[in-house]
Amino acid sequence: MTLPSISDSRAVLIGTSAYTHMPELPAVENNLNALKKLLQDKALWGLPPENCAVILNPQSPSEMLDPVRDAVAAAKDTLLVYFAGHGLYDSAASELYLTLPESNRERLYTAVQFPHLRHELLDGQARRIVVILDCCHSGRALDIMSGDDEAELMADSAAINGTYVMAASMKNAKVAGQYSAFTGELIDLIRKGDPDGAEFFTVDGLFRYARNALRNKNMPIPQNRERDFGANLNLFRNRAYKAQTKSYYGPTWRGRPSPIFQNRRELHDAKIHRPLQAGICGTAERGGAESIVVSGGYKDDRDYGNVIIYTGHGGRDPNSGMQIADQSPKHSGNAALIKNIITGLPVRVVRGASGDPEHSPEYGYRYDGLFKVTDYWTARSIDGPSVLQFRLEKISDGVDRAVGEASHEPELGRWQKVSSDLYADISLSNKLKELYKYACQVCGIVLKMPGGLCLANTVHIRGLERPHNGSDSLDNMLCLCPNHSELFVYGAIVVDDDYQVIDQVDGVALGELARKHDIDQNSLRYHREHHKDLYPRYGHIS
Repeated sequence: MTLPSISDSRAVLIGTSAYTHMPELPAVENNLNALKKLLQDKALWGLPPENCAVILNPQSPSEMLDPVRDAVAAAKDTLLVYFAGHGLYDSAASELYLTLPESNRERLYTAVQFPHLRHELLDGQARRIVVILDCCHSGRALDIMSGDDEAELMADSAAINGTYVMAASMKNAKVAGQYSAFTGELIDLIRKGDPDGAEFFTVDGLFRYARNALRNKNMPIPQNRERDFGANLNLFRNRAYKAQTKSYYGPTWRGRPSPIFQNRRELHDAKIHRPLQAGICGTAERGGAESIVVSGGYKDDRDYGNVIIYTGHGGRDPNSGMQIADQSPKHSGNAALIKNIITGLPVRVVRGASGDPEHSPEYGYRYDGLFKVTDYWTARSIDGPSVLQFRLEKISDGVDRAVGEASHEPELGRWQKVSSDLYADISLSNKLKELYKYACQVCGIVLKMPGGLCLANTVHIRGLERPHNGSDSLDNMLCLCPNHSELFVYGAIVVDDDYQVIDQVDGVALGELARKHDIDQNSLRYHREHHKDLYPRYGHIS
């Protein structure tokens, strides 16, 4: 992978900061200066100064568009056009207007119609065109289409075939320091780099970073539109790229949880959560997930404090946040969390301000300690497609307990701990094992131990813990050997309505389940439903 040709590429940076009839935007000039420096930095891309035009406060349409026309004529590889300033929106024509210093909200003809810019862009030979708009339109101020999202309207208006468009509304966004919020996030990432990222920043990767950062700060969410364009176009080198980063599980050097971190970079620097974008850190190949961020990104998440029902990765529309496709256990983040169930490695959990208000910080991010991934299943999402959900239970809050501190746990000789706050009646488990004489209901094998002891497991068909809320009763239990109990828990085998045991991995029937006690059919159906999409080859069992 390489960067676009510096000799055959062009950039045009346009900004209006000084206005006669609208509020001034001093951050815009800072945006242009910073972007110009980054584009020309040889360590990042190295665009020659003569190939990077900067137009601040253009006084006329020709002063704004003539440099674009020149760049269009010269660019054969990549053309980047950036505009920052106020934007106006004409609801009657569904058109966006880019403002000049003398532009007036009441007189749209004093601004530049975006179709004029679009016409120029489509008249060239550039292989890829990137348009970045950091502006607002006056829809709400004029009470026009007030129910619609400004960035979404702007992105729709600016969409062009063969072009990647980023659009961010500055209407309600606070200027963070010296830059506008959206551009400031792009500048911060390009300038500092991502130590856990790839060697190059793609256009889409830059946008997703800025979008996630603004979402977590409760700022207006930018939008993007892509039409017949390669979103994976490399635009900058990653200054902080490292060929391989060491995995690290368990507590961090900072010790106990609870500190508030302003942003994802502070989390990275504290070695709590390394990625600046991804919500799940780690891969199955390298041992499992190291850490996750719970910040309200998936509406199917459920946070109960010491127990979290965490929605897996994938299938979400990047702009609306809606679930539009099924998730898969093969997605990298999901596979990593599944590996944690097998290995037992803990996961560091970080909560962001956008999560459940009862358990999340008011701002920024908070490290909330170590959790164990105990279970996973499939479920129908609120939006329709299926998602993977993982149950995480808190195992450490990083606080030292006093010696001799009183325990409020039930007597372990009578009760077996199922989760952090749930116990099962051991007598029921013993009764079921005796009924089957420790033989597995799937394979019939009895595992004999020295001294005449036998080994068997009992499993609850529908889990007792939230969100399953199954009953601790014999009709919700099976007696299985260690192998088949593990396979059943993780949905590799299920039982159909005729009590046939189905191997979902190979799609074959293993035989009939041995039955000496009543088994709740509803519990069996619930178990199948929650694992039906994990193994597509036999996912039609109902």
